[in-house]
Amino acid sequence: MGKTTNEAVTARDTARKRLLALNADRAARDARIEAAAAKVITTAGKLTDAAAAAESARAEARTGYEAALTRIDATYAAAVGRAEPAVAAGLVELTAEKLSPADVAALTDLPSAEVKRLLKSAPAASSAPATAAAVLPVAVDSVRADAAALAG
Repeated sequence: MGKTTNEAVTARDTARKRLLALNADRAARDARIEAAAAKVITTAGKLTDAAAAAESARAEARTGYEAALTRIDATYAAAVGRAEPAVAAGLVELTAEKLSPADVAALTDLPSAEVKRLLKSAPAASSAPATAAAVLPVAVDSVRADAAALAG
């Protein structure tokens, strides 16, 4: 009976040592898992921050782009507003020479509908304060100044 008890005690002691070793391995494994998970969480957080920063930069770029388009459209509209009366005055001068709107369109490479629209919007030739030759260079200079302001 003593031999059996001694073997049982030895077996339990061996089992206890193996369990302690296993628990030590588990603790080391748990520490490695925690460290790896912490790296993943930190890196994923950096990715999330980078995605948010990129989206913010995109939104800022879109806003800047839209503002630039608005300025360009306003500059274009202003240039058209200044140039159209000069073009219309020139068209009036051409029609005063007994050219038909179709002939004026062919001569100027403007669409016939545009020639007719500009002729309707033009003041009468006698009441026009300036000729196209006088107004057009001023309109062109103004467009160039607006373009330079946008570029600068």
